Amino acid sequence: LQKLVKDLKNANPSRIGVDEIAYEKGHKYLTIVRDLDKGRVIWVGESREKETLDKFFQELGKRKCKKIIIAVIDMWKPFIKSIKENTGAEIVFDKFHIAKKINEAVDKIRKKEFAKADKQERINMKHKRFLILSRRKNLKPEEVESLDVLIEQNNPLYVAYLMKEQGLDVFDEEDPINGIARLDKWIENVIETGIEEFNSVIETIKTYFYGIVNYFKYKITNA
Repeated sequence: LQKLVKDLKNANPSRIGVDEIAYEKGHKYLTIVRDLDKGRVIWVGESREKETLDKFFQELGKRKCKKIIIAVIDMWKPFIKSIKENTGAEIVFDKFHIAKKINEAVDKIRKKEFAKADKQERINMKHKRFLILSRRKNLKPEEVESLDVLIEQNNPLYVAYLMKEQGLDVFDEEDPINGIARLDKWIENVIETGIEEFNSVIETIKTYFYGIVNYFKYKITNA
């Protein structure tokens, strides 16, 4: 990887993407920095601490750091702190990390419902995780039919599924103002359902709202 990464002397990024990847079991990570406009990796560092990303900014230099206007990341606090200290960039939180948290909440509900289901319900629910967590628009007609049979038999799972689909649809919204309004409405809808598994999702969205708003504004991800 290091051999493939070109020298930072020729790098002049204005929009960067920062993420970590596990390279070995035991929580061993690499921090990856990409130039989003060039579509390539420009730096790799061991670990995923604040000091790791600080090292990138130090090597890049203060003058170039000032030119960085956008940084796309997940909600990893050490990265947030490093970016705020070393640049004036606006932070954009990747929508895929929010989608992941929504899906994790739905999966918890699926597991809870499976645990208390009778024998026939368990048979119907078994091996359906993929269908429940996939976007409905990406499923084949026969998969949609199979999913509908399942969720119609279980009201808590049905409501959770609807909230998941509504929430993920929000991030397809093209207009920033409408997107933020729809997100606010989605939070209201989730609260009304009383599904406690979504509480942590709502808390996360409220805590990191500034970066989520920037997603609607700039529409970029680490993908």
